[in-house]
Amino acid sequence: MKRNITKVLVANRGEIAIRIFRTLQQMGIKSVALYSEADAGALHVEHANESYLLQGGSLTDTYLNQKKIIAIAQQAGADAIHPGYGFLSESHEFSQSVRKAGLVFIGPGDEAIRMMGNKIEARNLVKKLGVPLINGATGSPEELMAVASSVGFPLLVKAAAGGGGKGMRIAENQEQVKDMLETAQREALNYFGNGDVYIEKYLDKPHHIEVQLIADEHGNVVTLFERECSIQRRYQKIIEEAPSPNVNPELREKLMQAARRIAEEIGYVNAGTIEFLVSGQDFYFLEMNTRIQVEHPVTEMITGIDIVREQVSVSRGKPLSFTQEEVKINGHAIEARVYAEDPEKDFMPSPGKILFYRNTLDNGLRIDASVTNGAEVSSQFDPMISKVISHGATRHEARLKLIAGLEGYLVHGIKTNIPFLIALLKTTEFIDGSADTNFCKHFLQNGFGESLKEIPDADLLIAAFIFAGREKRAKGEKIWNQLGYWRLCMRTGLIINGQKISRSINTIDPERIYMEPVEKKIIYHLMKKTDHELMIDASGVLHKLYFTLKADGSALIQLKGKVYLMQHAIHLNRENLTRINSNPVLEGSYVVNAPMFGKVIQVNVKPDDLVNKGDTLLILESMKMENRVVAIGKGQVQTIEVHTGDLVQDNQRLMVLSNIS
Repeated sequence: MKRNITKVLVANRGEIAIRIFRTLQQMGIKSVALYSEADAGALHVEHANESYLLQGGSLTDTYLNQKKIIAIAQQAGADAIHPGYGFLSESHEFSQSVRKAGLVFIGPGDEAIRMMGNKIEARNLVKKLGVPLINGATGSPEELMAVASSVGFPLLVKAAAGGGGKGMRIAENQEQVKDMLETAQREALNYFGNGDVYIEKYLDKPHHIEVQLIADEHGNVVTLFERECSIQRRYQKIIEEAPSPNVNPELREKLMQAARRIAEEIGYVNAGTIEFLVSGQDFYFLEMNTRIQVEHPVTEMITGIDIVREQVSVSRGKPLSFTQEEVKINGHAIEARVYAEDPEKDFMPSPGKILFYRNTLDNGLRIDASVTNGAEVSSQFDPMISKVISHGATRHEARLKLIAGLEGYLVHGIKTNIPFLIALLKTTEFIDGSADTNFCKHFLQNGFGESLKEIPDADLLIAAFIFAGREKRAKGEKIWNQLGYWRLCMRTGLIINGQKISRSINTIDPERIYMEPVEKKIIYHLMKKTDHELMIDASGVLHKLYFTLKADGSALIQLKGKVYLMQHAIHLNRENLTRINSNPVLEGSYVVNAPMFGKVIQVNVKPDDLVNKGDTLLILESMKMENRVVAIGKGQVQTIEVHTGDLVQDNQRLMVLSNIS
């Protein structure tokens, strides 16, 4: 059946909305964007032909409100809706409502979404087909608690309508099951509008491999090979690649056959992904995602196929533009997800304003981003702000391109996980392809967090700070005037990421300095200074650094992908000073401050309660993830200064504990 698609509303936001708009524009199709009050100035709004406000403060009122979205599509004169990923993308009720409204849903049929979007029913279907499954159980929370021990520990609690690491928790023993069930249910209900969960045995060292497929209404099902998605943190993929370094041709064919069999069994149409856990040559069905995946670009890079274009074409009723035999693997692609989170603070969300942004569009690199200069990264949405994708003739080439791209990617003003991504890409385990789904956890346990606190290039950073702050010398200006505060020899104290460092700065001329005391005298020579970029020669070794000057006299200096906050020791932020001097507490008391921006969703204690080290005091929700604030020691609750539902700022006082031991 032929369908006319001339105008598409994208029921999503951020980078995926922008990515879809790009293909729609190439196809000559008009686009419609949605936005809420929280992201009214978001970049995706600028990339559409039209945009409409979703009234309301919560996701339930905005991006999860089916009636509003369909009404806006009709008001805008759209004839199709693309759901993107997340939100309503795997809601069969939404796809059904879209079609009942006379619109085209760019995705699979309602029944396929219902069957496979619900992970519980999907397991039952796949079991009948004889595809291997991991031991698990379904049922009510009470039933799951009763059978948990028979499934075996550790086990995973997973959202039935979930994906993307949301609504997923691990229980190490029976005592943790109830708490993990409740947490996963809350996250799932909040993010997917469905609180159903199930449990399955947690495999120790598997590889997470998925097969991308696309099917049309004419009976054609084509698999676009596999992706390796084993580099995960808290069950959230952060680095993906295609093809997998752990899949040989024989296993690849088995995985693709299993994926095609599942798709054909349910009459699947449009793009979808079958996920497996792989151990050696054995594989187990994990789930099917009935939507486009976050990591779809790596498949596009190695096949040359625009998956969104094929989605639209298939939704028009056309056959696929290629056959299985015509699809070939060309080179290797790797994707790194950039998140607004702080690796030095256990990856706490880091919303805020981006002071300076610049991507690196070198040959072989693609960046799908949702931010730009001056953008506000909201605490109300997922923390992913962009994806950096590299392509090379070999895996080694793609890896080196990605590292270089990340090191030159400027996101100044908020914390990001870029240093973590670079460190992962340089590990032996990633290089040889042996990294499994537990690798990130072990990597973090082996001192990565402590290594972030080290400042191995302090003198180079100091030189960059000095050069970045100097104005270019006007023609004929005397050197003494140009040097200003920086005298020929000056003893100064600097603070780098909170650590105080003292140096004597010796100036040879405006472009050359050296420092004392140091083990080896190094002359730092400013070779080039452009907008936000420095080239410094350090006694024959050339370094590229990036900088953003702040209004308060401090600066953000980036070296090898890591951003350092640099200040003069005499610098003291007035806001912090006010915070220190206000609301004094009794001696021996401990102030519990918010580790991030967020919303208080649960307070677990009351005044005068006794607490032990590790007890959960309250739960903050930020960027759609729950974060527990725990007691640092044994003590007593003195005061509580927030309530459930309150929005709190980073470092805001939450409560005071006394008699800490």
